[in-house]
Amino acid sequence: MNFLNKYNYIAALLVTILLSACGGGSSESSNPTTGTPPDTSTPPDTVPDTSNHAFSITANDGLPPLLTDKADKNEHLSAGVATTTIQNNDAYSQAIPAIVQQPERDAVFKAGDHTFRSNHDGEGPLFNNTSCQGCHIKDGRGEVPSSSDEPMMSMFLRVGDSKGRIDPIYGDQIQVFGVIEGKSGPILAKYQGAINEGLSYGEAYTWVEYETQQGEFSDGESYTLRKPIYKVKDLAYGDFNEDVRLSARVTPHVYGSGLIESIPESSILVYADPNDSNNDGISGRAAYTSQPITGARELARFGQKAVTGSILQQISGAYRGDMGVTSSLNPEEPCTNLQPACDQQALRENNRHHNGVDLNNIDLAQVEFYNRTLAVPKRRGFDEASNTWNSDVLAGRGLFYKANCHSCHVPRHKTGKALGSVLGDVDLLQIKETKTNITALEDLVIYPYTDLLLHDMGGSCDVTRELASGESCTSGEQCVYVQRCDGLADGRPEGDATGVEWKTPPLWGIGLVKTVNPKATFLHDGRALTIEEAILWHGGEALAAQKSYINMTKAERSNLQAFLNSL
Repeated sequence: MNFLNKYNYIAALLVTILLSACGGGSSESSNPTTGTPPDTSTPPDTVPDTSNHAFSITANDGLPPLLTDKADKNEHLSAGVATTTIQNNDAYSQAIPAIVQQPERDAVFKAGDHTFRSNHDGEGPLFNNTSCQGCHIKDGRGEVPSSSDEPMMSMFLRVGDSKGRIDPIYGDQIQVFGVIEGKSGPILAKYQGAINEGLSYGEAYTWVEYETQQGEFSDGESYTLRKPIYKVKDLAYGDFNEDVRLSARVTPHVYGSGLIESIPESSILVYADPNDSNNDGISGRAAYTSQPITGARELARFGQKAVTGSILQQISGAYRGDMGVTSSLNPEEPCTNLQPACDQQALRENNRHHNGVDLNNIDLAQVEFYNRTLAVPKRRGFDEASNTWNSDVLAGRGLFYKANCHSCHVPRHKTGKALGSVLGDVDLLQIKETKTNITALEDLVIYPYTDLLLHDMGGSCDVTRELASGESCTSGEQCVYVQRCDGLADGRPEGDATGVEWKTPPLWGIGLVKTVNPKATFLHDGRALTIEEAILWHGGEALAAQKSYINMTKAERSNLQAFLNSL
């Protein structure tokens, strides 16, 4: 234990002893403050909860401590004044109220929305979908195909090896569709079609099958989980590298992204504990990346393995990787040096109107603004008239803290500056040299339930080549790549993340996932049909929290689910 942690431990212990003699009440979560005056609205008999390392990590947002048994005054407003009251299937697609009240900026939001939903010139030669909205369905999650006969449209497989290197032929992502001159519509993969015919077929056909896993809660009630098995066939450009690893991704929601981007780096780093110095089993790590225009080193906070540092970097990468749409930030087509058929098709694209790329900077900046200013839905389970929470939601909130879920899914943050786009201020017709802050995102108390750090979620993976019968094979059209994993691992390092690490996803809005899209599922690869299944898949650093859930009574599990559904 280092000196600071030892000092905090002794101080917290003394406070606990002193206040226990006075009949202490509410307990703190993992977000106490240091160096700031106490909030006079906080009861003076608050007792720090030393069972969840509340005393050893500190926030520098100047806010009073979160209490484990009493919700914040405005906790029902997930994003403060940037919260939307819409609760239907358009809940994820609303502009921040302050943007709606500014006609010029609202017009840019609507223009970005239109571009987000639209197809583009120059799509391909390789792609997974033809629009942003096609993947981020109604600005929410994508879908797992309902059968192996449906190609992946709003999920995909990343590809590489166990050392984090991309595949020399297929790059970092399998695009299932191609473009062939003279043929209409997306073209699926054909085994060695790009090699034998010189045509830009889709790279490969990918699908998922499931094995059933049975489990049991401590009270004897059983549960069932789906264990995914990922398969790849019809490789159009030849075999993968010999150490191939696959990583399935269902597209995540995009609402609230601008608020996430506006959390100060220092407020995130305070939760990092890569060496688990407080011995609580949680060792979140910060990931870093390079800003694509300036090259500056910046905290990575987007992508399911935290590989991009800004919304602009995230969307420009998605345009190129998911749609084959180039931009000033990503001007190269998604063809590798070993894909001549792709290169030949790219030469046929007519992108002369956008300085040699498919998407001009005005459209790109408008989509960036749209993503940055999407609101977050307000909570359910709160009666504003009486200023009270439903009892099950409040009880579930306490269980969330008791199970230590908040150590990764940090409930509360405060936004800082929301700098203008590095592209410049955009209106309907032009980009200006000015870069004006988006003040509607600034200085807000928000409740995203994430630390934006990398965590080891446990597991391991194995890749084989098999025939349909299950027999092993080494080559040929009938020889399928098969990846099986235990736990949540994908075995594929990316950026600063290892093959067992994932960024903590925000939980806000999770209770409306099925309202917005009844076909949507949960976790990074959509394996979990319900929130409960998602909890049960937690391992690694989150194994203790998962076991805590398994040991809850049925009533307690119901309360915890009520809380999560209220988010």
